[in-house]
Amino acid sequence: MKGMILYYSKSGTTEKLAKRIQQDLNCDILKIEPEDPYGNYFSSLARVGKELKNKVPVHSVTEIPDLSGYDTVLVGYPIWYLEAPAFVTDFISRCNLAGKTVIPFATCGLANISSTLDTLKRVCPKSEVVHPLNWGIAKKDDYEEWIRAIR
Repeated sequence: MKGMILYYSKSGTTEKLAKRIQQDLNCDILKIEPEDPYGNYFSSLARVGKELKNKVPVHSVTEIPDLSGYDTVLVGYPIWYLEAPAFVTDFISRCNLAGKTVIPFATCGLANISSTLDTLKRVCPKSEVVHPLNWGIAKKDDYEEWIRAIR
């Protein structure tokens, strides 16, 4: 497997998980950054709520990478309001992921990655989205079992 990790992390939790995956799979890695950085926890919650309610387009400033040399792309993100951050899905939708295996991993409190999978499949229509990893406070999938499955 030749893999690339694309991820966003606000608090550092998703980044820590992304770097662990990078080490375990020997993958390349790229952090996705929002066009307008989010503030502290409470201001981020308020902002994301307004963006969702008003359908505000949110974009990233990260350059779209050439993924032609990769067969697998791992996508990491926190779950906000039961979804991946809008700028992450916008970024992913602009990547050429046709024919690639997309493996999502998400960090969350009480949510579950399953709530984000329909959106991810919609923005990666020509990809196979498999082996999601839920890394939450309320429920964590077995990381060792997950990493063995994707190796």
